[in-house]
Amino acid sequence: MKIALIGGTGHLGRGLAIRLAMNGYDVIIGSRGLEKAKRVAEEYNSVLHKISSARVRGLANEDAAEECEIAIFAIPWRHAFSTAEKLRGKLKGKIVISPLVPMEKDGDVMRISKLPEGSAAQKLASILKDSTVICAFNNVPAERFADLNSKFDWSVAVCGDDDDAKKKVIEIINSIDGLEAFDAGPLSISSFVEGITPLLINIMLRNKKKGLGVKFS
Repeated sequence: MKIALIGGTGHLGRGLAIRLAMNGYDVIIGSRGLEKAKRVAEEYNSVLHKISSARVRGLANEDAAEECEIAIFAIPWRHAFSTAEKLRGKLKGKIVISPLVPMEKDGDVMRISKLPEGSAAQKLASILKDSTVICAFNNVPAERFADLNSKFDWSVAVCGDDDDAKKKVIEIINSIDGLEAFDAGPLSISSFVEGITPLLINIMLRNKKKGLGVKFS
């Protein structure tokens, strides 16, 4: 299965790219510029070379979106919607995973940024009307996830309106050691999932913790 990481050059993209490639997925690193995508792909491959025969590829976002079967928007939320507008045609008929969390600092606390559509995933779905948007990976601590030596045991809530698409996303998540996916319901409740992340950040800031995730038990 071909998975494109749109904007897959940050911490979340690194963690997903290397871990998914190790599990047999054909991973494409997408970036606005082809040269950056290739450079980052080579950085990931230098890590993979030590632990696996798997490799990833770097393409411009447009080409990554066209070639993939599933796209993950591993991109800051403020840039995600304009990117989605540009890639709409390339992503037609495909599953698009939204790990987006719309949040902003308000004084000394992080708060969710309210969007008219209800959530970032719902806004993404309103743009990508011919794609199937699934909300997942929102509460995964990206920096810790990017550290391949890090051990964790986290739950991942998955929201969406297409059961078959959710099953595929859940299978992908469960292939990653330390992650367990749960079907959390329709996309209409994705705002609750996204809202967990600023809560986690506030807890970490006040208690001097790092890399806190979510565990359903």
